[in-house]
Amino acid sequence: MKNKADFLFVVILFSIVSVSTGEIDEGRDDIVDINDEPEDEEIDLPTKDDNSNPSCVKMRSNQLHEIRTATYTQFPFMAAVISHQDEYLCSGVVVSKGLILTTSTCANSYRKYVLLNATSDKFDDTTVKLQINRTEMFPCFIGFRSQLDIGLIYTEYYNGTICSNIRISNCTYKTVYDIKGLEAVGYGLNADTGKPKVLQYIGMELKQPVEDLEGLTGYFDCMDTKVPTCFRDTGGPVILDNELVGIVNKGQEECTKQMFSNDTYSKRIADIVPSYTFKAWLEEKIKYHEEVWTNKSLATFSVKPDAISE
Repeated sequence: MKNKADFLFVVILFSIVSVSTGEIDEGRDDIVDINDEPEDEEIDLPTKDDNSNPSCVKMRSNQLHEIRTATYTQFPFMAAVISHQDEYLCSGVVVSKGLILTTSTCANSYRKYVLLNATSDKFDDTTVKLQINRTEMFPCFIGFRSQLDIGLIYTEYYNGTICSNIRISNCTYKTVYDIKGLEAVGYGLNADTGKPKVLQYIGMELKQPVEDLEGLTGYFDCMDTKVPTCFRDTGGPVILDNELVGIVNKGQEECTKQMFSNDTYSKRIADIVPSYTFKAWLEEKIKYHEEVWTNKSLATFSVKPDAISE
């Protein structure tokens, strides 16, 4: 009986020690979980607990960001196209002195003038107003083929440098999807109809695979933002390192008011005409235009010396 009692005492003692050890180990696991935080706070790794709603993986690219306001010094090549009723029509981008690239749809609308150095859709003391002389369509443009909606606006001649010309990117359809993030610029991207339009820009990404080499689509990935997100403008540039990668020919009217990092969400922002589809044509037009501009007599400016200030 004594041996049985001793054996029973040993079993009970071993059980108590095992339970105590488990509690200590469990406590240590809790400490490790609390202190084991991700090193990179910009990345939200997907959770495995709820496969129906995994967390969003944020892009590393600095280009991907919510809608922000801008100054004309940030994008000195921007132009605002205004109608004969002094209403904003679309954005444009200066590719040469007196030559503005936009959509063909906008270029052929009932327009009156363009504003340079403008941070809003209204003329003021900081802006330059230029009358429009003529327009030209991209030769392959057909109305229902919106991905080829590219046009040029020729303004009146002016003396002096009042803005910068944007450089045309050398990206091709083979390299464009290596780009991690782009920025698109326009006026009143998230402004309701009739509201003032200010210069804004947004970071976005391209999605694979390439479905149509004549058109690209920009997306805004899920991020922590409460800024109404949409793209209510056309004709503005899509840029990378201040080089033109494309032109927005169709934006998204419906704004998303909230997007959070715990949602898997990617919003289609804009349809883009990539620069490689019209680069050869544009460079030819720029070359000819600059030759004509250079050959213009200085007498042209003496007739209307203050044309750019009117």
